[in-house]
Amino acid sequence: MKLPRYLQVALLATAGAVVWSQLSDDEPASVVPQVMESAPLRPAKPKEAPPGAPRPARPNLFPQPLADTGAEQTEAEQHVEAEPVTPELPLQALGAWWSQHQRVILLTDGVETWPVCSKCKAEGKIWIGNEPVSGWQLKAVEKDHLLFEWRLTHTQRRLELGELQSEPTR
Repeated sequence: MKLPRYLQVALLATAGAVVWSQLSDDEPASVVPQVMESAPLRPAKPKEAPPGAPRPARPNLFPQPLADTGAEQTEAEQHVEAEPVTPELPLQALGAWWSQHQRVILLTDGVETWPVCSKCKAEGKIWIGNEPVSGWQLKAVEKDHLLFEWRLTHTQRRLELGELQSEPTR
């Protein structure tokens, strides 16, 4: 029976590793048994501290909860509440179009787009009171800006419209 090529290579590599490990030792193999036979085995003693030195503290494997500390922590946590943070307004004015002297502003969050109009029949339109992005409610539509409110903190942010204020001339 003939061995497959990968087994022949594996056997040669193993034999080479054994020979290399025998030849590459720093100490000859005959010295190690002599040292082991001549040296008596003694258990290791822990180092003793000099008299009067403080003893190291042993770790507490089973710590007991302190009732006073827990009560103080919960009272402190109740009095110190984290203030909600108002994120940046995620909306941008993408553009506007004019129809019969009425302006329709296009808003985007980078993924979706919404028309801002009161009378148009566009699908998905938003107007005052709508919340296009979770947490941000449209409060006012002015000539030069849109006003949004972050509902958690009632912080208001303006979205400036810049060049979208006036109807383009032909």
